[in-house]
Amino acid sequence: MGQQTFRKRFLLWTVISMATLIFAAGCGEKETATPTGIAFITEYSQALDAAALKDQPVLIDFYAKWCKWCKTLDTITFIDSAVIALSQNMVFAKIDGEEDTITARKYGVPQYPTLVLTTSDGTEIDRIGGYLAPEEFLETIENYLNGVGTLDYYLNLPDSEVTIEATFAIAEKYADRGKYEEAESYYQTVIGEDPDNNDGFTDEAMMAVGNILRRNEKYPEAIAQFAEVIKKYEGEEAAEDAEIWTAICYRQKGDTATAIEYFENFVKNHPESPDTTYALSQIEKLKNPPPPEEDTE
Repeated sequence: MGQQTFRKRFLLWTVISMATLIFAAGCGEKETATPTGIAFITEYSQALDAAALKDQPVLIDFYAKWCKWCKTLDTITFIDSAVIALSQNMVFAKIDGEEDTITARKYGVPQYPTLVLTTSDGTEIDRIGGYLAPEEFLETIENYLNGVGTLDYYLNLPDSEVTIEATFAIAEKYADRGKYEEAESYYQTVIGEDPDNNDGFTDEAMMAVGNILRRNEKYPEAIAQFAEVIKKYEGEEAAEDAEIWTAICYRQKGDTATAIEYFENFVKNHPESPDTTYALSQIEKLKNPPPPEEDTE
């Protein structure tokens, strides 16, 4: 089924559902079968079977048990009444990406949470990387179903409409898919075409490049990139972010003493930062590592 036909059918389902509720209310019925929660399907194949049967789109919530923002989705976004209503018109699936690694690899899930919107046969329409509050979540899903704001949408923009914002959006979408080489290319375009950050995306692009280098374990290059951000955006949020990521780089490369120094400097320089609690916890862990497990064999 083509995505245009798919979108038309989704809109028709929404209209029918709303009309049914209005009709029931008009008839004075007390029970309108209003859902009180989302009935998540936890098996990928079962979700596709249900979607095929109902001819509905699928939203796959890839999560991990340790993921803070996954829990925030559960306790804020997924209990919102409008989001629950939306679940009547599409299949919601919840997949533990660290257990069902086959499905996570199929969709190239690089982080948690990752929400993948697909057609009824599992073909990806687009995805959301990270947490979104209910209103933004609903707007994003609606846009995707209408072909707006997707990767294909941005890649097919005419040259006259390719802005710095659109280029940054493409970079973010590749990053959300774990395609970091493609993402870095678009981030570098943003940096090169708007060195003075007039459109407000260059600082984020520079940070993103640093984190791609870090993910690839190119720690000296990542640290140099974050140092450039700190110098260029001194006193701004991007510089603060770069400071803590520098400390994380040193921790990940195994330079414990330097990592502690950078975390301590961060706490000293930014005592009111929401990241200060994290920095303090890292200092404690680095100074007092757990004892190695004894070999019982």
